[in-house]
Amino acid sequence: MVKADPKHNYYADLDISPNADTDEIKKQFRKLALKYHPDRNPGRETECVPRFQAIQAAHEILTDNEVRAKYD
Repeated sequence: MVKADPKHNYYADLDISPNADTDEIKKQFRKLALKYHPDRNPGRETECVPRFQAIQAAHEILTDNEVRAKYD
């Protein structure tokens, strides 16, 4: 479980608005995960791995209603 950092903008990581609902968050996560997944970007791991990890953390925090409420 990722711990939410209140100084970090997880909405920006997923390129969504703060009032996005869970379905929008999941849809955007899937889109970005496919784009930045290290297996789909051989040779660009140094660029894609940190971005993919940020996307995963944002998804985990924003789709858990309890954690998202504390973060907001």
